[in-house]
Amino acid sequence: MRGFNFTQWIIIIILSLLTALEPLSIDLYLPAFLLISDAFGTTISAVQMSLSTFLAGFAIGQLLWGPLADRFGRKKPILLSLLIFIAASIACIYVKNIQQLWVMRFVQAIGGCGGVVISRAVVTDYFDKSKTLKIFSLLALIMGVAPIIAPTIGNLVLSVFSWKGSFATMAFLGALLFVLTLIFLPETNQNIGAKTDKNVFQNYWGILKVKKFLIYSILGGVANGALMVYVANGPFIIMEQGGFSNTMFSLIFGFNALGLMVASSVTSTLQKRTSTAKLVKQALVFMFAVSVVLLACMFMELNIHVILVVLFFYVFPIGILLPTTTELAITPFADNSGTASALFGSIQLAVAFVCTMVSNYISNGTLVMVGLAFFLCSMFGFILVFTRVKIKENTNKELVA
Repeated sequence: MRGFNFTQWIIIIILSLLTALEPLSIDLYLPAFLLISDAFGTTISAVQMSLSTFLAGFAIGQLLWGPLADRFGRKKPILLSLLIFIAASIACIYVKNIQQLWVMRFVQAIGGCGGVVISRAVVTDYFDKSKTLKIFSLLALIMGVAPIIAPTIGNLVLSVFSWKGSFATMAFLGALLFVLTLIFLPETNQNIGAKTDKNVFQNYWGILKVKKFLIYSILGGVANGALMVYVANGPFIIMEQGGFSNTMFSLIFGFNALGLMVASSVTSTLQKRTSTAKLVKQALVFMFAVSVVLLACMFMELNIHVILVVLFFYVFPIGILLPTTTELAITPFADNSGTASALFGSIQLAVAFVCTMVSNYISNGTLVMVGLAFFLCSMFGFILVFTRVKIKENTNKELVA
């Protein structure tokens, strides 16, 4: 990450924290599920519904903040989104029943996702194209690691406070980011208030018709979906099937997070030796090959240590796919990068949601079905990238050169 001055580093740190806010908000309160269910006299399934409403708010909110960022600039919408997030986080502390928690988590997600969406637009606004992949690699790293470390942070909070402390922590993080954004983040949109003959839906449709954008958005969703399948099934694989303790579970998760960090950090270096499109192709080939080996290991019921080693190499290329697909999808839309970022995020989330739903549907309490879910994610991405769909752009090149 060389080549950035002090001001750029401040902006990168703020964007990284904004990106981390959303995944932290998703997983930070997971250890408190049992306490929340006891507090409201309800079931764990009812508490899990608050996670579903949060994801729904995440998907809808992205489509809202993108056009606002293109119309009114980047900074003001970020500040507004953070105010909504802070207010909703505080409201979660004072809800009287589980239904109110569902609603407040929905509102919280609508506010929190603004920073994730607009951060990607700020990258394309502020940094040279030669540096955007480095920044996207870092943001992808944050998005990948935050869901893994968030439950550990949640456990630390619960050791001192009640379940309400989880939401108080979210409110504090939101307030901290509000101050940092207000003081240090410059306005990067140079076309504020620019008139356009197209409405929001026409803008979305115009972007969606670009095949390159659609394909790389879906591929980004496949990578994110594979990561979510891993996060959701990690406790089952490591603790229930592997028999490891909570401490070892955290260590194994942390080691895999380190793999994501390494993959994301070397992506910009690898880009110097090959095109970004070829890098996506190579990462998907590697991921698909490893998924075949992983499924075979689980089918043959090999030693859990062997399975965990192979699993590490399955997670590793996700750290490459997340930043590269983001760059390839969004950077062509410099004039309305906020809208493009919003649509990219929604498509990515929708595909990831389908991946997790398929994983849950085929699950039967065995490792083989988990391996099959990993295989299906990588197979879909593998097939998509090898369809060689021609992209009608100025370059007249294929999706994968």
